[in-house]
Amino acid sequence: MGILNRFASQWVAGEAMGDGLRRAEEANRRGLGAILNLLGEHHKDPTEIDAAVQEYLELLDAIRARNLDASLSIKPTQCGLMLGEEVYWRSTETILDRVRSMGGFLWMDMEGSRFTDATLAVYRRALAVYPEVGVAVQANLRRTEADVASLLEIGGIVRLVKGAYREPPPVGTANRHETDANYRKILDLLFERGDRFAVGSHDSAMIEYAIEKNRTRPRRFEIQMLLGVRDPLKTDLSRRGHRVVEFIPYGPNWLPYFTRRLRERPRNILTMVRSFVSG
Repeated sequence: MGILNRFASQWVAGEAMGDGLRRAEEANRRGLGAILNLLGEHHKDPTEIDAAVQEYLELLDAIRARNLDASLSIKPTQCGLMLGEEVYWRSTETILDRVRSMGGFLWMDMEGSRFTDATLAVYRRALAVYPEVGVAVQANLRRTEADVASLLEIGGIVRLVKGAYREPPPVGTANRHETDANYRKILDLLFERGDRFAVGSHDSAMIEYAIEKNRTRPRRFEIQMLLGVRDPLKTDLSRRGHRVVEFIPYGPNWLPYFTRRLRERPRNILTMVRSFVSG
């Protein structure tokens, strides 16, 4: 597990809040913004849910005390959605009150498609009381274009990602090419009808597509990438004058996140095997 942990540190800041904060400080020194996320999902125990909310409140206090260019991103099932929409809303409201008191921004993650409706319902409630709230949307869901159009009508702010959860048809896209086509279609919609959003991608073609669109339709958009992925590209984009934000996960529940990263980038399995061999 020690070797596995060391390899996972490419994508995970560490197990403690201080680890995440140090990585956020490092990102800021490199000219990047930061989004901090406590790992963990599918909580059904109210004690675990309360602990996650308390961790986020303390994290917000630390961000303010250190004057970091950083925000939070919270997971629905970590904050109570497994127990119902109202439980998730109460957790979000508690966190949002602290975010609003410091004039900050809150991102809300998106998980598998069975949680999409409830997640968007809670997001709409949050947006109604505080405008500095965004939600992730996934291009590998065929419904997402319609969801984004609906959110733009009420001033929603979205982070467009391809999607880390396997979603087979008819709910999900059939293959990578359909996902890419859907991503571009949603980017077109955002540049046509949106004002402020995030391009969450490590795909150079998608990023350059957004940059090219911005030349004719200037919008407030930022590029978000995961910790440990395409660091030279982050630096290059920042030097070109684009706002780049690093998504920094941390926490003891890092293994599920780590395995998703391996599935997305199979060649990393070979790197991990080599690390075991070399000790």
